[in-house]
This record gives sequence, C-alpha cells and structure tokens, in this order.
Amino acid sequence: MNQYTLRRLLMAAALAVPGTALATAATVHKTPTCGCCDFYVEYLEAQGFDVDVVDHDSMVPLFREAGIDRTMASCHTTEVGPYTVIGHMPVEVIEQLLEERPMIRGITLPGMPTGSPGMPGEKQEPFTVYRITADAEDPEVYGRF
Repeated sequence: MNQYTLRRLLMAAALAVPGTALATAATVHKTPTCGCCDFYVEYLEAQGFDVDVVDHDSMVPLFREAGIDRTMASCHTTEVGPYTVIGHMPVEVIEQLLEERPMIRGITLPGMPTGSPGMPGEKQEPFTVYRITADAEDPEVYGRF
C-alpha cells in the first residue's frame, strides 16, 4: 500500500467518527506557480480545513491517471476523506458531499469560474458541479450551486 492510499484510508476512517480533528483535513495537489491555487488553499484554511499542499511539476499526469478528461479538469485537485474534489469548489459543496457520502469517486468544478473560491470577480451564474464516477467517462451533474 502506497502512502497516498494509506492517507486516504486514514482520512476516510476519521470521517466515520464525528468530531475528529481529521474530519476537516484536506490535501491540495497543485503546481508551485499557480497563484489562484494558493488563494484556494487560503480559502480552505479560513473555512477551518487543515490543509497539506503537494506541489507537482504538472497536473496533467494526475488527471490522466485518474481518468479525468481535460474538459472536466481544473488547475488543482483536493483530497478530502475518501473523495477527490477538483477545482475551485465552494466549501458548502464539499460539506454536502461529506454529509451525503454518495458512492462516487468525487466531484469536479471544471475550469476556473469567475467568482469561485480563489478566483477574482463576481459569480455570474450557478456553478455546475459534476460527479466523478467509477468510469469518469460521461459527466453527470452533481448539482448547481
């Protein structure tokens, strides 16, 4: 078992016990030069998440390995419990995901929408968030927020 798998298992176990400190743990994978990713990390921390940051030379191999099409990708990805959260996802959506615990791999907010956490400007319309399913081929809408 590699370190990535072990960490995800430990975080999932912590989420099963209400009130544990790890319940708000997150790992953000990003490139070292991405300013909006840094703003997103600050946003998560301000919302009470304990954030670890892992810098990569490129996010392309991570998305390719996960089977995420570039149209569903963003500039960073976050591990929260057993889920992968891609993009500038609002905390309320992450909390809903953790509360509902759907049998999916995660969720994605593709691109870098204006007004999303870590991005400048005012939100123009509801964000369409997609499910990351086992095959990750056909995007399914998780919700609009």
